[in-house]
Amino acid sequence: MRPHTHASCEIMYVTGGSCTVFCDGEEIALSANQFIFIDAGLIHRLEIAPGKPCSILNLEFCCQEKKRAISIDALFDQSPDFQAFLRKEMPYFVSPDLRSLGYALKDVISQLKRQESRKEEDYLIHLLFLRMLLELSFCANQNRKTTGMYYLKKACGYIEGHLCETIRIPELAAYTGIHKSYLQSLFSRILSCTITEYINRKRLEQAAFLLTNSSMRVTDIAFSTGYNSRQHFAHTFEKYYGTSPQKYRLLHSRTLAADTGREQHLIREGGTQLCRLTEL
Repeated sequence: MRPHTHASCEIMYVTGGSCTVFCDGEEIALSANQFIFIDAGLIHRLEIAPGKPCSILNLEFCCQEKKRAISIDALFDQSPDFQAFLRKEMPYFVSPDLRSLGYALKDVISQLKRQESRKEEDYLIHLLFLRMLLELSFCANQNRKTTGMYYLKKACGYIEGHLCETIRIPELAAYTGIHKSYLQSLFSRILSCTITEYINRKRLEQAAFLLTNSSMRVTDIAFSTGYNSRQHFAHTFEKYYGTSPQKYRLLHSRTLAADTGREQHLIREGGTQLCRLTEL
């Protein structure tokens, strides 16, 4: 699809598969149960990769004062969420479906497809459209509160599951479903570190655990935590913990040694029996 703009607002809601939306200079990956709201007049483009089917619920609508077929005044008076949504004036926003927007969209679109103009049908469309606006407003207002944490947790989960592999930020952002610059800002704002710093910290924490609780060689620990060389691992580990991996292991490792001396404890029916070993 070529870049285009129109005088109506638009919602693209992915119900299956994945796609990419280019909007306001950003590249936005969308997967199932995620959506993008695009305000009127904003240039955008939808791209679906060849051989990767994607199903989308798409709805365009206008909210201009003189062209409204459906009155939203009552909704504005009764819904603080809708009031807040209109005040934000966001050119676009991306969010997972935090409640029931997908169902609301599907009901509106299904009713519009019937193309019936009876009074009862028009009123039903009116109600369904207002319900859709309520769900959209809810997602928009929860967006800053919960969506950032949702994406951050998703990214952190991926990192912790792939510590032994090369983790590239563009691939991490694509998996998470947001632009890499936004993902970077989430790490900086919430965790006070960059993505690379977080990855290194998690790798070093895993390495410290293995040094303390396993008999693996230092070289094997280095490779199992995503480092390509023992030297790089040792340098990074010492910079973070203030000591070498070998010294850290000596200081923190737990040794399991038999300490029963010349005594033998036998567990038998009726209780434990102590036997002393004597030399003949």
